[in-house]
Amino acid sequence: MHMFRELATCFGAAILFFGMATPQATVNARQQIPEDCRDFYFLGGHGLGEGGIANWGSTVQGVYENYVKEMNNADPDVSIDSEAIEYPRTEFPEFGPKGLLREWIASERDEVVEGAIALNKQITDRIGHCRGRERYILAGFSQGAWVIHRFLKDAPQSIVDKISGVAVLGDPQYARTGIIPKVFPGYEIKPYFPPGIRYQSLCLSYDLPAAGRAVNDPICRFSRRDFLTRGDESDLKNCEAAAKGAINTVWCPHLRYVQTGGTKRIADFLVSVS
Repeated sequence: MHMFRELATCFGAAILFFGMATPQATVNARQQIPEDCRDFYFLGGHGLGEGGIANWGSTVQGVYENYVKEMNNADPDVSIDSEAIEYPRTEFPEFGPKGLLREWIASERDEVVEGAIALNKQITDRIGHCRGRERYILAGFSQGAWVIHRFLKDAPQSIVDKISGVAVLGDPQYARTGIIPKVFPGYEIKPYFPPGIRYQSLCLSYDLPAAGRAVNDPICRFSRRDFLTRGDESDLKNCEAAAKGAINTVWCPHLRYVQTGGTKRIADFLVSVS
Protein backbone atom coordinates (compact mmCIF):
# COMPACT_ATOMS: atom_id res chain seq x y z
CA MET A 1 0.00 0.00 0.00
CA HIS A 2 2.84 2.36 0.82
CA MET A 3 4.48 1.58 -2.54
CA PHE A 4 1.14 2.23 -4.30
CA ARG A 5 0.86 5.64 -2.65
CA GLU A 6 4.40 6.52 -3.77
CA LEU A 7 3.61 5.48 -7.37
CA ALA A 8 0.38 7.47 -7.31
CA THR A 9 2.23 10.52 -6.01
CA CYS A 10 4.85 10.26 -8.75
CA PHE A 11 2.18 9.76 -11.40
CA GLY A 12 0.24 12.76 -10.14
CA ALA A 13 3.38 14.89 -10.20
CA ALA A 14 4.04 13.84 -13.78
CA ILE A 15 0.50 14.83 -14.81
CA LEU A 16 0.93 18.18 -13.07
CA PHE A 17 4.29 18.75 -14.73
CA PHE A 18 3.14 17.93 -18.27
CA GLY A 19 -0.18 19.67 -17.76
CA MET A 20 1.69 22.87 -16.97
CA ALA A 21 4.03 22.41 -19.92
CA THR A 22 1.30 21.98 -22.55
CA PRO A 23 -0.03 25.57 -22.44
CA GLN A 24 3.51 26.89 -22.61
CA ALA A 25 4.18 24.71 -25.65
CA THR A 26 1.07 26.18 -27.25
CA VAL A 27 2.30 29.70 -26.52
CA ASN A 28 5.67 28.87 -28.06
CA ALA A 29 3.97 27.49 -31.17
CA ARG A 30 1.94 30.66 -31.53
CA GLN A 31 5.05 32.77 -31.13
CA GLN A 32 6.56 30.99 -34.12
CA ILE A 33 3.90 32.39 -36.46
CA PRO A 34 5.48 35.29 -38.40
CA GLU A 35 4.41 38.79 -37.46
CA ASP A 36 3.18 39.58 -40.99
CA CYS A 37 0.43 36.94 -40.79
CA ARG A 38 -3.13 38.19 -40.43
CA ASP A 39 -6.62 37.03 -39.52
CA PHE A 40 -7.77 37.49 -43.12
CA TYR A 41 -5.79 37.73 -46.34
CA PHE A 42 -7.44 39.23 -49.43
CA LEU A 43 -6.37 38.26 -52.96
CA GLY A 44 -7.85 40.16 -55.91
CA GLY A 45 -7.83 39.78 -59.68
CA HIS A 46 -8.10 42.63 -62.20
CA GLY A 47 -10.38 42.79 -65.21
CA LEU A 48 -9.91 43.42 -68.89
CA GLY A 49 -8.27 46.73 -69.70
CA GLU A 50 -7.05 47.44 -66.18
CA GLY A 51 -4.54 46.31 -63.60
CA GLY A 52 -1.67 43.97 -64.28
CA ILE A 53 1.07 42.29 -62.25
CA ALA A 54 0.81 43.52 -58.63
CA ASN A 55 -2.18 45.74 -59.56
CA TRP A 56 -5.76 44.56 -59.16
CA GLY A 57 -7.44 47.56 -60.74
CA SER A 58 -10.04 50.05 -59.53
CA THR A 59 -13.00 47.67 -59.21
CA VAL A 60 -11.32 45.22 -56.85
CA GLN A 61 -9.75 48.18 -55.06
CA GLY A 62 -13.28 49.39 -54.34
CA VAL A 63 -14.23 46.00 -52.94
CA TYR A 64 -11.14 45.86 -50.75
CA GLU A 65 -11.52 49.37 -49.33
CA ASN A 66 -15.15 48.72 -48.39
CA TYR A 67 -14.27 45.30 -46.96
CA VAL A 68 -11.52 46.67 -44.71
CA LYS A 69 -13.71 49.55 -43.54
CA GLU A 70 -16.65 47.32 -42.60
CA MET A 71 -14.45 44.67 -40.99
CA ASN A 72 -12.72 47.30 -38.84
CA ASN A 73 -16.09 48.77 -37.87
CA ALA A 74 -17.21 45.33 -36.73
CA ASP A 75 -13.96 44.49 -34.92
CA PRO A 76 -11.20 47.12 -34.57
CA ASP A 77 -8.72 44.40 -33.61
CA VAL A 78 -9.13 42.32 -36.76
CA SER A 79 -6.01 42.16 -38.93
CA ILE A 80 -6.22 42.16 -42.74
CA ASP A 81 -3.65 42.24 -45.51
CA SER A 82 -3.76 41.72 -49.25
CA GLU A 83 -2.06 41.29 -52.60
CA ALA A 84 -2.98 41.24 -56.27
CA ILE A 85 -3.12 37.98 -58.20
CA GLU A 86 -0.11 38.11 -60.49
CA TYR A 87 -1.09 37.84 -64.16
CA PRO A 88 -0.69 40.21 -67.11
CA ARG A 89 -3.05 42.95 -68.24
CA THR A 90 -5.25 42.20 -71.25
CA GLU A 91 -7.08 44.85 -73.25
CA PHE A 92 -10.81 44.76 -73.90
CA PRO A 93 -11.12 42.73 -77.12
CA GLU A 94 -12.81 43.64 -80.37
CA PHE A 95 -15.27 40.89 -81.18
CA GLY A 96 -14.74 40.74 -84.93
CA PRO A 97 -15.24 37.56 -87.01
CA LYS A 98 -11.62 36.39 -86.80
CA GLY A 99 -11.43 37.02 -83.05
CA LEU A 100 -14.70 35.22 -82.46
CA LEU A 101 -13.57 32.19 -84.44
CA ARG A 102 -10.24 32.05 -82.62
CA GLU A 103 -11.94 32.21 -79.23
CA TRP A 104 -14.66 29.74 -80.21
CA ILE A 105 -12.23 26.95 -81.08
CA ALA A 106 -9.89 27.50 -78.13
CA SER A 107 -10.13 25.78 -74.74
CA GLU A 108 -7.75 27.89 -72.62
CA ARG A 109 -6.49 31.45 -72.46
CA ASP A 110 -2.84 31.76 -71.51
CA GLU A 111 -3.29 34.71 -69.17
CA VAL A 112 -6.13 32.97 -67.32
CA VAL A 113 -4.07 29.82 -66.85
CA GLU A 114 -1.12 31.94 -65.76
CA GLY A 115 -3.34 33.73 -63.25
CA ALA A 116 -4.68 30.47 -61.84
CA ILE A 117 -1.15 29.10 -61.43
CA ALA A 118 -0.04 32.34 -59.78
CA LEU A 119 -3.00 32.35 -57.38
CA ASN A 120 -2.32 28.74 -56.42
CA LYS A 121 1.31 29.57 -55.64
CA GLN A 122 0.46 32.78 -53.78
CA ILE A 123 -2.14 31.19 -51.52
CA THR A 124 -0.10 28.03 -50.99
CA ASP A 125 2.94 30.09 -49.99
CA ARG A 126 0.83 32.09 -47.52
CA ILE A 127 -0.61 28.97 -45.95
CA GLY A 128 2.88 27.53 -45.48
CA HIS A 129 4.33 30.82 -44.24
CA CYS A 130 1.55 31.41 -41.71
CA ARG A 131 1.13 27.75 -40.67
CA GLY A 132 -2.55 27.77 -41.51
CA ARG A 133 -3.37 30.73 -39.24
CA GLU A 134 -5.02 32.91 -41.91
CA ARG A 135 -8.39 32.73 -43.64
CA TYR A 136 -8.58 33.81 -47.29
CA ILE A 137 -10.87 36.09 -49.26
CA LEU A 138 -10.90 36.04 -53.07
CA ALA A 139 -12.38 38.76 -55.27
CA GLY A 140 -12.23 39.10 -59.03
CA PHE A 141 -13.63 41.44 -61.63
CA SER A 142 -14.27 40.35 -65.23
CA GLN A 143 -11.20 38.35 -66.27
CA GLY A 144 -10.19 38.20 -62.61
CA ALA A 145 -13.39 36.26 -61.92
CA TRP A 146 -12.42 33.80 -64.66
CA VAL A 147 -8.97 33.38 -63.11
CA ILE A 148 -10.57 32.53 -59.76
CA HIS A 149 -12.87 29.96 -61.39
CA ARG A 150 -9.88 28.37 -63.14
CA PHE A 151 -7.97 28.20 -59.85
CA LEU A 152 -10.87 26.73 -57.87
CA LYS A 153 -11.51 24.11 -60.55
CA ASP A 154 -8.34 22.25 -59.52
CA ALA A 155 -7.77 23.59 -55.99
CA PRO A 156 -7.26 20.87 -53.36
CA GLN A 157 -9.83 20.63 -50.59
CA SER A 158 -7.17 21.59 -48.04
CA ILE A 159 -7.01 25.04 -49.66
CA VAL A 160 -10.75 25.36 -50.32
CA ASP A 161 -11.37 24.78 -46.61
CA LYS A 162 -9.33 27.90 -45.77
CA ILE A 163 -11.29 30.20 -48.09
CA SER A 164 -13.92 32.17 -46.17
CA GLY A 165 -15.61 33.68 -49.20
CA VAL A 166 -15.37 34.46 -52.89
CA ALA A 167 -16.87 37.45 -54.71
CA VAL A 168 -16.96 38.06 -58.45
CA LEU A 169 -18.26 41.00 -60.49
CA GLY A 170 -18.98 41.11 -64.22
CA ASP A 171 -18.13 37.42 -64.45
CA PRO A 172 -17.79 36.07 -68.03
CA GLN A 173 -18.41 32.57 -66.63
CA TYR A 174 -21.74 33.68 -65.07
CA ALA A 175 -24.00 30.63 -65.10
CA ARG A 176 -26.30 30.43 -68.14
CA THR A 177 -26.09 34.10 -69.17
CA GLY A 178 -22.33 34.82 -69.23
CA ILE A 179 -20.61 35.42 -72.54
CA ILE A 180 -18.54 32.26 -72.09
CA PRO A 181 -21.35 29.69 -71.61
CA LYS A 182 -23.39 31.42 -74.34
CA VAL A 183 -20.72 32.09 -76.97
CA PHE A 184 -17.49 30.27 -76.07
CA PRO A 185 -18.52 26.93 -74.48
CA GLY A 186 -15.00 25.57 -74.90
CA TYR A 187 -13.92 27.92 -72.11
CA GLU A 188 -16.79 27.13 -69.76
CA ILE A 189 -15.90 25.91 -66.27
CA LYS A 190 -18.35 23.63 -64.46
CA PRO A 191 -19.61 23.57 -61.81
CA TYR A 192 -19.93 27.33 -61.49
CA PHE A 193 -18.33 27.08 -58.04
CA PRO A 194 -17.15 23.94 -56.23
CA PRO A 195 -19.36 22.63 -53.40
CA GLY A 196 -18.69 24.29 -50.07
CA ILE A 197 -17.55 27.64 -51.50
CA ARG A 198 -19.48 30.60 -50.13
CA TYR A 199 -19.74 33.08 -52.97
CA GLN A 200 -21.62 36.01 -54.42
CA SER A 201 -21.67 36.92 -58.10
CA LEU A 202 -22.87 40.37 -59.14
CA CYS A 203 -24.02 41.14 -62.69
CA LEU A 204 -25.04 44.75 -63.18
CA SER A 205 -27.92 46.21 -65.20
CA TYR A 206 -29.88 49.44 -64.89
CA ASP A 207 -32.40 51.60 -66.72
CA LEU A 208 -30.74 54.19 -68.93
CA PRO A 209 -33.13 56.96 -70.06
CA ALA A 210 -30.82 57.98 -72.92
CA ALA A 211 -31.15 54.49 -74.36
CA GLY A 212 -34.85 54.17 -73.62
CA ARG A 213 -34.24 50.72 -72.16
CA ALA A 214 -32.34 48.77 -69.56
CA VAL A 215 -28.66 48.31 -70.34
CA ASN A 216 -26.84 45.18 -69.20
CA ASP A 217 -23.31 44.11 -68.49
CA PRO A 218 -22.79 42.03 -71.66
CA ILE A 219 -19.92 40.07 -70.16
CA CYS A 220 -22.13 38.38 -67.57
CA ARG A 221 -25.59 38.98 -69.12
CA PHE A 222 -24.93 38.45 -72.78
CA SER A 223 -27.67 38.67 -75.40
CA ARG A 224 -27.29 37.45 -78.95
CA ARG A 225 -28.75 40.76 -80.08
CA ASP A 226 -25.37 42.23 -79.14
CA PHE A 227 -23.97 40.62 -82.30
CA LEU A 228 -27.06 41.23 -84.42
CA THR A 229 -27.81 44.90 -83.73
CA ARG A 230 -25.92 48.08 -84.49
CA GLY A 231 -25.48 51.41 -82.74
CA ASP A 232 -26.54 51.92 -79.16
CA GLU A 233 -28.79 48.84 -79.18
CA SER A 234 -25.74 46.64 -78.64
CA ASP A 235 -24.46 46.53 -75.04
CA LEU A 236 -21.32 44.77 -76.22
CA LYS A 237 -20.48 47.40 -78.85
CA ASN A 238 -21.18 50.13 -76.31
CA CYS A 239 -18.72 48.53 -73.90
CA GLU A 240 -16.08 48.30 -76.62
CA ALA A 241 -16.52 52.01 -77.31
CA ALA A 242 -16.63 52.99 -73.62
CA ALA A 243 -13.46 51.03 -72.90
CA LYS A 244 -11.70 53.13 -75.57
CA GLY A 245 -13.09 56.38 -74.14
CA ALA A 246 -15.24 57.00 -77.22
CA ILE A 247 -18.52 57.22 -75.25
CA ASN A 248 -19.50 57.77 -71.62
CA THR A 249 -19.11 54.68 -69.45
CA VAL A 250 -22.74 55.03 -68.32
CA TRP A 251 -23.54 53.10 -71.52
CA CYS A 252 -21.51 50.14 -70.22
CA PRO A 253 -22.57 48.65 -66.86
CA HIS A 254 -19.50 46.41 -66.99
CA LEU A 255 -17.38 49.47 -66.22
CA ARG A 256 -19.66 50.91 -63.51
CA TYR A 257 -19.48 48.61 -60.48
CA VAL A 258 -17.72 51.23 -58.38
CA GLN A 259 -20.02 54.13 -59.33
CA THR A 260 -23.25 52.16 -58.76
CA GLY A 261 -22.31 50.82 -55.33
CA GLY A 262 -21.71 47.28 -56.56
CA THR A 263 -18.33 47.04 -54.87
CA LYS A 264 -19.96 47.98 -51.54
CA ARG A 265 -22.62 45.27 -51.93
CA ILE A 266 -19.95 42.68 -52.67
CA ALA A 267 -17.85 43.82 -49.71
CA ASP A 268 -20.87 43.51 -47.41
CA PHE A 269 -21.23 39.88 -48.45
CA LEU A 270 -17.55 39.18 -47.82
CA VAL A 271 -17.83 40.71 -44.35
CA SER A 272 -20.84 38.48 -43.62
CA VAL A 273 -18.82 35.31 -44.33
CA SER A 274 -15.59 36.41 -42.65
